[in-house]
Amino acid sequence: MKIDKTLMKQIIREFQEASLPQILPRDIKLPKNPDKIIAVTGPRRSGKTYLLYGLIKELLASGLSPERIVYLNLEDPRLWPFDTSGFEIFLEAYRELYPSSALDSSLKSYLFLDEAQAGRNWESGVRRLYETRKFHIYITGSSSRLMSYDIATELRGRALTYELFPFSFAEFLKVRGIILNEVSQYSATRFSLAHSLNEYLTYGGFPEVVLADSDEQKFKILKSYMETMFIRDLIERYEIRNQAVLRELVRQLATSIASQFSANAFYRWIKTTYPVTKRTVINYARYLEDSRLFIMLARMSSSLKEQVLSPKKVYVVDVGLKEVFGFGQSRDTGRRLENTVVIELMRRKNKYPRLDVLFWKDIRKREVDCIVTESGHPVDLIQVCTNLSDIKVKEREFRALVTASNELKCPELKVVTLDEEGEETIEKKKIKVIPAWKWLIG
Repeated sequence: MKIDKTLMKQIIREFQEASLPQILPRDIKLPKNPDKIIAVTGPRRSGKTYLLYGLIKELLASGLSPERIVYLNLEDPRLWPFDTSGFEIFLEAYRELYPSSALDSSLKSYLFLDEAQAGRNWESGVRRLYETRKFHIYITGSSSRLMSYDIATELRGRALTYELFPFSFAEFLKVRGIILNEVSQYSATRFSLAHSLNEYLTYGGFPEVVLADSDEQKFKILKSYMETMFIRDLIERYEIRNQAVLRELVRQLATSIASQFSANAFYRWIKTTYPVTKRTVINYARYLEDSRLFIMLARMSSSLKEQVLSPKKVYVVDVGLKEVFGFGQSRDTGRRLENTVVIELMRRKNKYPRLDVLFWKDIRKREVDCIVTESGHPVDLIQVCTNLSDIKVKEREFRALVTASNELKCPELKVVTLDEEGEETIEKKKIKVIPAWKWLIG
């Protein structure tokens, strides 16, 4: 059944008359008067809707009339099936509701279109609305269903994309009411920091998980996310037939965070249990990377071919998901900490698009976890290590940093640890040792 104007008017007014929920402020800020469409992507339940609510609250606080703000969630069953005709019905309904706003060419209204990918041929409708020049348009989409290249392809230069991750550690601390200052590490706050970091490394930063009351609740929520949303989205988007292989691949990747992943090795193992081709395994791995459920870091190399062909290091978008799908093993704090550092670097890359993140490894298998580049030039070399109390571990981590520094001509060297801090000089190169909480809050 097609949606009609009367129902559309009811939905528009319903939101305008409702009270918005309490908003937890996020570090990411969206422009208020954009010339382009603003697209926000990210995992389901990472807070995209509340990010829109936060901006709506700011607009209302600035004196903008509620009638100039429209919010539509295309996953609202009342709007199904929503297609290009739905956008025309919306335009007609809005013009009839607010003829003065619709006719005033000097004023733009704001349209917030949540979960845009739920609308059939949504891109045509959004382009049509954009070309009317009557609206500032904001859209959101789950990254497993609406990917960055979808936006780039379908909106053809009309959009700016922002990627939203679950809570950063700094946002996590704000939710917990922990206020940091220069003396925090010397006060009782340090115990709250240590406890908070341990919780964050275990259950991650999904807002609903952070606000849950018990560890059991946190686990159940994370399990439901992985099972009913992330995997379901991928199965529907790509019409995946061999679901058992996809689940085993997700389990393998979640178990192997902060390690190099070989599709060939996984194929040799999985084919003994399931009938599957190597091409299918490679495709499934690409789907998981494209969806941003997993982040894959390429190996830094002067040879583009080697960089493309070398196995990548794998990280999950939120370390809490490892708690659900990581095969039974120890807590493995080191890998969780490295995963957390890499995802924080992805957040910073989102703010500063000239940045990129890779890892480095030489022929003697010395490795640096993160090479941060700016416009292709290495600007920061980062090792992640829980502690440096073992002299062999310390020598290994420092030697890799010094070797990479010499090769890449980059003097900025860091080791992120759980709680150690200091500075050492090795072969005239300064290496800063930084506690994770301090590095994570930037």
